[in-house]
Amino acid sequence: MDKLTKIKDYELLSRKVYRLIKDRIIKGDFKPRTKIYEVTIAKKLGVSRTPVREALRELAAEGFVKMEPNLGVMVIDFSLDDLQEVLQIRKLIEGFAASVAAQKISEAELKQLEKTIARMRLCIDKGDVVGYSEANAEFHDIIFKVCGNKKLTKIHENLSNTDHRFRIRALRNNSARLKYSLEEHQKIFEALKRRNSEEAERFSQEHIDKVWGNILERNSEEEENLPHN
Repeated sequence: MDKLTKIKDYELLSRKVYRLIKDRIIKGDFKPRTKIYEVTIAKKLGVSRTPVREALRELAAEGFVKMEPNLGVMVIDFSLDDLQEVLQIRKLIEGFAASVAAQKISEAELKQLEKTIARMRLCIDKGDVVGYSEANAEFHDIIFKVCGNKKLTKIHENLSNTDHRFRIRALRNNSARLKYSLEEHQKIFEALKRRNSEEAERFSQEHIDKVWGNILERNSEEEENLPHN
C-alpha cells in the first residue's frame, strides 16, 4: 500500500479511489488473497472511509475483491479455469470486433493503432512489461471503439481487467514472448489496414490462443520451480 498517494482533489472521490485500487490490483501491488483495510487506504489517500467503502463495493461487483461479514475485504484469486473461460469469451468477441472494425476503420484510427504498436516496441526495448501490457490493452480498446458496439465493449473491458494481471505475470522475464506478441499485433494491424475482415478475425483469435498457451507454459514453469518437500 506504500505506492498509494494522497488524493488532493475531492471531486468524485469514490471514482478516483476505485481507479487507484483497481490499478494496483491489476498490476499486482495488491496480491491475490491480500486483505484490504478501509481505514488504512483512507489514511494513505487522505480521505474519509466513505469513498473507500463505495469504491470497494464497486470492485466487489466487478469481481476484483470479495466482501465478507466479519472477515473484511480480500483480493480475489482467479484460478486457471476461471481464466480459460475468460479467454474463451475474449477469443469470440475480439475476433468479431476486429472483423467489424476492418470494414469501418478510418485512417486516423489506423494511425492510432500504429502509434500504439510503436509504444509497445519501445516498451520491449526498455524491458517495461507493465507499459507493454497497458499499450497492448489500448490497442484492443481502439479496435472495440471502432467496432462501435457499446455493450460488447463493456464486456471486453471487464474481461480484460480480469486477465490483465495474469498476462503481466506471464510476460515478466520473457522477452521472446513479448516479441512474438508484438508480431501478432502487427499482423492484426496489417489485416485492418487491408480492410480484410476474415484475416483480422483470424489473427485476433490466434493471438488469444497464444496468450493462453503462454500463461499455461509460465504457470507450469512456476510450479516446477516450487520447493518440494
